[in-house]
Amino acid sequence: MKKRNKFLALFLAAALSVSVTACGSADAGNDDANKPSSSTQQDAGDSGDKQEEAPADDEKDVDALASAKEKMGDVSSMNAKMVMEMDMDLAANGESQSMQTVTTVDMSCFYNPMRFKADTTVDAGENGSTSLTVYAETGEDGTCTMYMTDGTAWQSQSVAMDALAQYDAASSMNEYLSDAYTYEAAGKEQVDGADAYKYTATMTGDDVKETLLSTGALDSFQSSLSVDSSQLESMMTDLGDITIDLWIDAESFYPVKYEMDMTSVMDALIKTVVESMADQAEGLSMSIPKMKMVMNCSNYNAAEDFTVPDEAKSAADATAAE
Repeated sequence: MKKRNKFLALFLAAALSVSVTACGSADAGNDDANKPSSSTQQDAGDSGDKQEEAPADDEKDVDALASAKEKMGDVSSMNAKMVMEMDMDLAANGESQSMQTVTTVDMSCFYNPMRFKADTTVDAGENGSTSLTVYAETGEDGTCTMYMTDGTAWQSQSVAMDALAQYDAASSMNEYLSDAYTYEAAGKEQVDGADAYKYTATMTGDDVKETLLSTGALDSFQSSLSVDSSQLESMMTDLGDITIDLWIDAESFYPVKYEMDMTSVMDALIKTVVESMADQAEGLSMSIPKMKMVMNCSNYNAAEDFTVPDEAKSAADATAAE
């Protein structure tokens, strides 16, 4: 690939972290392990889009991809909502458990200077839910400060700009519009009631492997699993492909939605991790029958502004004074 998709790498690493945590819970023999949880969330791919007929000949000449790349080069603000659905099936100690998690991230992104707000909720049905609010802003000296709260207390820290990749919707969209992906036109559909050009692409298993290894997204797992670089690389073999669908608004030519089906990749990853745990995971099996991510983007150059709450900055000042 010409460009390493750090957003995707971080996303897969975070999902793998959730899965490995679930591995540990199942291996411990939870008394409620045989109670399947359920999610009432709508299927990530069922967002009300309406398929239309193939485009007319005059529409086939429209280079919406090129227009979208140009438009994304001058974005000052935007909103984005990411929904990731992941189903997990676990079996250990003669018991089985099915879990469905829905992670939702609502983002408000501003640029020049860079500022973000992200509200994250992880809903695991009967297994409970967690939430986190994150603000980030860049100072005049170029330093970036991140403020976080789970609803009980605020924390803050200075971070490198790369740490904000998972919250940078414009950068993520630019990566999916890059020449690293070979898109094919797939007609027109409606997204949120408006016509949009649809494009599809495939990220091969080899590209997924190269992305994960080159970005260092799995370094923490290499350490925790006590494997060397060659073993980690071997674990990334035969991951399967990722299908990417992209929609570009037919009037504004801004990208308004993308969707990735990462089921085969995540299923292969978690099974490899369980296998690498050897005796630690004896009798444990785990599969990922579903992992899908959808991001809808809106309010280009018209996102509602926000300010970092005073209590967040007060907590940061108190921490700095210690």
